[in-house]
Amino acid sequence: MNRLLKFTSALALSLFASASASHLDAFFINTGNEKTDCISTMPTGGFGFCIEAQGKLSFTARDADVRIRIIGGIDDDAAILKKALSRPFLIIDGIHLSVDEERTLDQLQEETEQFGIPKILTELGYTPILVQFSQTVHTSLQKNSQTFAALLKFLGNNKAISFPNKKEDGFIVLGISQGGIIGRYGSYLYDTSRKAGDTPIRLYASLDSPHQGAVMPRGLISTIDFWANKAGVASAEAFNDLITSPGARDLLLYDTEAGNGTYEAKTDAGRFLFGEYRKAANYKGFPAILIAQGQLKGKSPKHATTYFALNRSAKRGSEPWGRASSRMMASESKDSAFSHNHVYEFLSQDETSTPKGNAKFDFVQGSTYPFARTMYTSLREGMKDAIPDDMKYDIKLFGATLYTLNFKNSWEADTLYQGSSTFIPTASAMDLQCNGDLAMRSDCAFSKSYSGFPFENPGKNSTAKAVYAVDATHPRFEEATSGRHIEPAVRSDGSIDRAVLEGMQADVWRLLCEVAKADYDSANHEFRNMKLTGMFQPHTSCMDAPKMPEIIKNAGALQTKKFGFIRYDYNDKATESDDEVKFTLPSGWQKVATVDNANDVPEGSVFEIGIKAENSKGNWMKAEILLTKRKDGGAQVQLEEVNVPQDGQFHTLRWQMPSVPGAMSNYRWFRLVLNSNGATMTLTKPRLITSTVANLEKPSPIATRTLFPSNYGIVKWSPTTSITYNDKAAAFSFAERYSGIHLDFGGTYSLDAYSELKVEYRAGTCLHSEIYFGTASKGKVNLGSNNSLQNEFVSKILPLSQIVNTSVTASNGYSASRLTLQAMRANETCEIRSITLQ
Repeated sequence: MNRLLKFTSALALSLFASASASHLDAFFINTGNEKTDCISTMPTGGFGFCIEAQGKLSFTARDADVRIRIIGGIDDDAAILKKALSRPFLIIDGIHLSVDEERTLDQLQEETEQFGIPKILTELGYTPILVQFSQTVHTSLQKNSQTFAALLKFLGNNKAISFPNKKEDGFIVLGISQGGIIGRYGSYLYDTSRKAGDTPIRLYASLDSPHQGAVMPRGLISTIDFWANKAGVASAEAFNDLITSPGARDLLLYDTEAGNGTYEAKTDAGRFLFGEYRKAANYKGFPAILIAQGQLKGKSPKHATTYFALNRSAKRGSEPWGRASSRMMASESKDSAFSHNHVYEFLSQDETSTPKGNAKFDFVQGSTYPFARTMYTSLREGMKDAIPDDMKYDIKLFGATLYTLNFKNSWEADTLYQGSSTFIPTASAMDLQCNGDLAMRSDCAFSKSYSGFPFENPGKNSTAKAVYAVDATHPRFEEATSGRHIEPAVRSDGSIDRAVLEGMQADVWRLLCEVAKADYDSANHEFRNMKLTGMFQPHTSCMDAPKMPEIIKNAGALQTKKFGFIRYDYNDKATESDDEVKFTLPSGWQKVATVDNANDVPEGSVFEIGIKAENSKGNWMKAEILLTKRKDGGAQVQLEEVNVPQDGQFHTLRWQMPSVPGAMSNYRWFRLVLNSNGATMTLTKPRLITSTVANLEKPSPIATRTLFPSNYGIVKWSPTTSITYNDKAAAFSFAERYSGIHLDFGGTYSLDAYSELKVEYRAGTCLHSEIYFGTASKGKVNLGSNNSLQNEFVSKILPLSQIVNTSVTASNGYSASRLTLQAMRANETCEIRSITLQ
């Protein structure tokens, strides 16, 4: 038995490991117990293997609750499925209204790829995970939400797919249409039950999701009900079963309970979206970003009063022997009919229904769907089949035809007047609030306008942190009616619909702009995800269309350049031909790589490199880039230090170049510097990215005018530099020429409130010492000349214009991340009492 178990385990692992290198498909089963929840790479429904969170193999014959596709990700031989997650970005599919629900992950991926979304996310350092529920119609929103919460729990802690930086990375959840409801409620269930060390939800977003209900026209519901329950048409019965099933019924404003005869809009707390779901909608444990694809013009679009009219009869002479008719209307009063349906067969059937009531939500402002066109086409074909042009009736006796009745069959009405109507109201997709109540319960949903609306900070206008709609800055605003809900950009003939493409790009831009804002570390003036550097500006308006980065416009494509010359100081055999370079890093401030761009570095471009630190001798490491005009230095520009994680994993580091035209003239060399207590380092794939967005952020004011003595860290460039203190000054002794120290401010700060730097140092010292703020503009200022003596100390007054290179600073103002002191000769000593801004 043990031998058999070992064999089956090995077989299972070999099957699991056969997943595609470009993506990994997996199937999740929610057992209701997190200890036995499991995942497999084999479609279930038959006898198969499944991996539980702790790595135990189990056997199952259950159908999967969720299908997932992990696109890209990181290879990890330690994980059973050989895959690791990095900043997982989950995209939840919407409802699939079909009898078989045979929607596939391939279809979902194809649709997202029309707009380049997977490639954009991958290039930005995220792992796209497509999420698709096996049952979106017949399973309730609550049950699928519970399964999604279980999936998050599993992905955050399992041995099948690893997640090395789960606490720092967290999950980003994007739900499309119905997927937004499942994603929001599921994220709420997960986040309110997770333990302190579990993976957090960093951000939740929805794309055209009906947080306050979706609209299927009232006349359409009654028409389906009639042909299913009164006329007994099989195809109508199947579709009626769909719209009355839990997953669809809970979404719709109009009541779809079969045979109730009213189909009224219901928004009472007994319904999921208006009751239990409000707990998730009002939850503030993670930021929520809601994007509507409908217009917000302050008025509903113009429309016809009748969607379609169909009336087909079979006559013998002037008398009808059979008739099928259907009219679907957009009623605007309680006394008007919203549909009329009639079926008649001589001596057999005579059913009619003409319900009355207000169907005002049919054309509330919002994204649309061709409900009427679909019903018109289906009914028309059905009527032609039931009453064909060559319809005949044979009168028989004992099997013999005695007489044939010929009928005159014709259309008495056959017109489609209005093909589309509202599906997802804009107010619903924005979860709009009016006077403390839900917008779909008031006229606010019809009358709310984009003018003056605070989309990026809606406050009491919505439950979300930010909401967006098709406003005047959106490329589809001038269209007479809103576009189709989640409309494909590729037409049936393979051509691209530019309006749809540009509209979706605007939606993706607004979403990722908010993702970047949430990721930005204001205290350290950097993105936590360094791959956002150069792609987004941390404080820009997400409605500022010209700020959309090229990576979105180009569907994830970046303009990059590999370097033709790279030398590594601690691995003399490595060159630019090596994708990975490994070496042992000594402690201290060490220059580790020299890179030649061959030409002037483009303004605003981004230097990128992958880095991994192992066997670290301490718990900190800093990295920075020095820009120089010559290989051996000269007119050095020091870019801000960034933290290097000490977790043994690869991380991407980025530095953006100054963006002022001409600032990078004659700069072509990069020097990578690492400052730590020592470690084993691996560097990989350095490159220059030129399709970037300039960082125009203005830094915060520096906290104190006294720079030294202070709590700022002192970084020594060389271990031969020493620092000693007495009661009056600090003595900096430099054994080597060009060695130095700098005061690290812990970020870039503005000095615009000041005009001068005052340095007090002991007379007779600092004769060959130069001081500057990170960069030198008009030559570094030598402390040892043109000074005034005060007792035993010299007071040196330096205009900031001489020691700050404003052509390479943010907003071209006085700003810096450090103050540098550098020796121009060997065996130099500089004793400093104080350094202050004034």
